[in-house]
Amino acid sequence: MKLGIHDLLPLNEGESTQTRYEKTIEMVKELEAMGYDRYWASEHHGRSNLASSAPEILLAYLAAVTKQIRLGTGGTMIVNYSPLKVAETFKTLTLLAPDRIDFGIGRAPGTDYNGMMALSQGNSIDFDHLYDKAQVILDYMTDTIPKGFYGLTQAIPVKTRTIAQPWMLGSSGQSAIKAGQMGLGYSFAKFFGVETETSVFKAYRDHFQPSEFFQEPKVMVSYKIILADSKEEADYWARPSEITHIRKNNLALMSSERAQAIDLSLEEQAMLDEKYQRRFILKGTPEQVGETLHEEIDRLGIDELMAYMPIPDQRARLHSYKLLAELFK
Repeated sequence: MKLGIHDLLPLNEGESTQTRYEKTIEMVKELEAMGYDRYWASEHHGRSNLASSAPEILLAYLAAVTKQIRLGTGGTMIVNYSPLKVAETFKTLTLLAPDRIDFGIGRAPGTDYNGMMALSQGNSIDFDHLYDKAQVILDYMTDTIPKGFYGLTQAIPVKTRTIAQPWMLGSSGQSAIKAGQMGLGYSFAKFFGVETETSVFKAYRDHFQPSEFFQEPKVMVSYKIILADSKEEADYWARPSEITHIRKNNLALMSSERAQAIDLSLEEQAMLDEKYQRRFILKGTPEQVGETLHEEIDRLGIDELMAYMPIPDQRARLHSYKLLAELFK
């Protein structure tokens, strides 16, 4: 089972973005040493509690300080950018880190309405033709002439030795069929909290057409996971992200110590319990979480697992990564 990390780069209370980047660089080096296959950084704008607004630049830096771990965007929000610019960015990255770059195709804006307006320079935003836009990007990346006026311009650099591996991102199942038809990997963000039916992944596989990117269908699913040596420790380290998850605020992660004093209302606790029951969030010892993950792997036909672990304490977070890696050795 291949393992990866899906990271939103959440800030801790009182932590600067500079510090978060420094910790992330240290963390990715450790992930590589643990044997992780991928590290993906998200794209969010206007969120003061998340430090990942330009993931492609972060990946370029990480590529220079690592040797083999794959680096990707989870995802690049293509509604915000021109296909030519996206393709040239990823073609450049593949030259800098051959056969190590992933292109997560995101169709959401990664921001609120004001952020969308700022990114689009006040112009109207087209959500209706994003699959066509994705195809143009893929054509550019493979030096295929895109349709229409896009074909009058070549994406530079040309003839790169390797191509960024494209994955269609999803959190509702709507993109599964299209991902299959386009011959892409399908990455489902279950930690977003949308119910997952097995039919979503069956539809992806049933409609899959081999491409130069993938010869066979590949399913990746991301969970929010907190692992520790005991259930009590897992509860302790998970508390800050549980509060943020339920209250959906834009605040930095409070310390686990401070979070213990925060009581959720009965309604909030019921909402949190439901997240665990539906397996959007997993926490506990490796034995406890491992049993659930293996059930999910069998039920959904998962080829790769991705984990989002928003633990404020860096040492505890790295230990959680280590426990997950050891679970699938």
